[in-house]
Amino acid sequence: MTHSPAGGRIVVGVDGSAASNDAVRWAAQEARLRHATVHLVSAYHSDPGQRARYAPSPSLMPWQQRSAAEALAAAAMELARRYLPPGRLRAELANEPPARALLARSADAELLVLGTTRPAPRPGQPAQAMGPVARACLRLAHCPVVVVSPDDQPGGDAAAGHGEQDTA
Repeated sequence: MTHSPAGGRIVVGVDGSAASNDAVRWAAQEARLRHATVHLVSAYHSDPGQRARYAPSPSLMPWQQRSAAEALAAAAMELARRYLPPGRLRAELANEPPARALLARSADAELLVLGTTRPAPRPGQPAQAMGPVARACLRLAHCPVVVVSPDDQPGGDAAAGHGEQDTA
């Protein structure tokens, strides 16, 4: 097994969900172990011409979509700061479809980390279907993809080295 050089980058998809927060926590803890940086990506898509015909139209104006994405990125940065110093964190807004944004930003990353609300399958049970962004990333990413489920999080944040308990 080869070891990646220190100073790599872990890309995390951020959408404000509890699953996304789990992914941020997991990635930040992994970045501490790898001495890597975390690149948080909050994608919003305001171009109606690229939206699938069957997809519902967003009820927000483009500037409202950007503002919402900024708020999600800021909240994810605040969460990640519990584990990593600001110099090892980066947040980015991407005005493009989420799968495209994540695949582009992770092209030269060590890992791409996504959250999912589906629990890990029990022995003998089939896995539940992934969402379209996770499926696209698993199929097309040029780096390893980690999908963090609610079952993957340790009970406390002692591993972060700060001794704080997450109340979010």
